[in-house]
Amino acid sequence: MLAQMSCTELSEWEQFYADEYFATDLIDAHFSRLSHHITDMVCKDHGLTTADFSLLNPRSSPETDDDTDISGETMMLAAEGITGGIRYGPGGG
Repeated sequence: MLAQMSCTELSEWEQFYADEYFATDLIDAHFSRLSHHITDMVCKDHGLTTADFSLLNPRSSPETDDDTDISGETMMLAAEGITGGIRYGPGGG
């Protein structure tokens, strides 16, 4: 494909992807999958899926689990401590 591109097309392609490298849905998918893998390594029987970690496409009716002592706000505060972490939603970016 690159062999068939002109220098101008290659330059335009490079400029576009320097600003628009990943779509937000793709970034969310990568983040969700990574978070699921980390949780899977730490807790073998967690019962979560990749969709549970999605920031942009949350479940429409979140399930409540009586066995969980951690609130959503506590989890968000813990995530802020991760190097390079960004808080999405109220109180964040």
